Amino acid sequence: MEKLVSWLGDWRENSPRVRQAVKTTIAACAAFLIADMLELPQSFWAAVVAIMVTQASIGASIGHAIDQFLGSLVGAFTGAVVAVLVGNSSTAVQVLGLAGTVLVLGYFAAAWVQMRIACVNAAIIILAQPALGPPLTSASIRVTEVVIGTVVAIVTMLLVLPSRAGPALAEHVARTLPLYFGLLSDLLNAALTGRYDREAIVGTNAKIRAAVGTNEALRSQTRTEVAGFLADTPDPEPLLTSLRRLWHTELMLARSVASPLPATALEVLRPGIEELRDAVEGLRVQSGKYATDTRGHIRDTSDVQAAIAKLSALMVRLRETKVLAALPMDDAMRVMTFDFALEQLRQNLKDLANRNKDLALFAGVSVPAAAVRKQPSD
Repeated sequence: MEKLVSWLGDWRENSPRVRQAVKTTIAACAAFLIADMLELPQSFWAAVVAIMVTQASIGASIGHAIDQFLGSLVGAFTGAVVAVLVGNSSTAVQVLGLAGTVLVLGYFAAAWVQMRIACVNAAIIILAQPALGPPLTSASIRVTEVVIGTVVAIVTMLLVLPSRAGPALAEHVARTLPLYFGLLSDLLNAALTGRYDREAIVGTNAKIRAAVGTNEALRSQTRTEVAGFLADTPDPEPLLTSLRRLWHTELMLARSVASPLPATALEVLRPGIEELRDAVEGLRVQSGKYATDTRGHIRDTSDVQAAIAKLSALMVRLRETKVLAALPMDDAMRVMTFDFALEQLRQNLKDLANRNKDLALFAGVSVPAAAVRKQPSD
């Protein structure tokens, strides 16, 4: 029993998968039944299309629906034309017709994803005739099956356990925020100890890169829903821009601490780096709790802002005491890069904290007044 519970995981984590499975099942069965009632010769294609179109969110489903429809239309038309030209010729002529069609459509499929299904539909029409009747009839049947599968999938997404991209985006940001703060904490530890754990840092960086890619996909889906009047949420781009800038700043910081900071500089900066490390670690722990408890809040970054201000003051002392000027050029450049990255980090975190209201709107939850408080301006 324990193994079963472990395999299933907690309900909150697996709920989207269950919802997706239920919606896909309903869409596939409904599409097949409708196509069968209409006595279409290959009713199963409507079910196949419904399965492909039913996605995790309404925005994603609409995108796939458009791709399926356009691709099927192009494929059916192209396949019908080639089938008419080939007629009831020999197998060799059919193969030549198929090769030419797939070559052309495959070329465009490399740039436009909807052309992939065009290749499939064209091949079916060319090779299946005369079993499916005249080419034009076969093409019209194929388009009809695609339309049935697409429409049924969209209706199912709208009526059965509807899922929109905005809440999914908010939850994904919540779940991945600890990665950003964890990477930042690791980099500050590297600055303090002089030990740069390349394997761990590269691994975390790869996870953030994947998270950024998922954010971009959800942004596109959110915009599709807004354009179709299916959702009323703000543009997610400002929030995602803040996250990308934070990540890029961390990459800059990584370059500055990949080698140990000069001992003389670290002696002056150590108290400020330690305070900043502790504040960032607290932010990481808080964001981890937030990801499992609620959605819609980015934690207050005032402690981190105060630590950065203290570290900036230590950097001024570093310059005034001529310690920086006495360093070799390469070491001085790394310390200056470290200083510049900290200034960028201060601005990045302030921008991110000011996105609380947008994140809450995506999640569909209310935000405490303290959580949406504007960060102090410069």
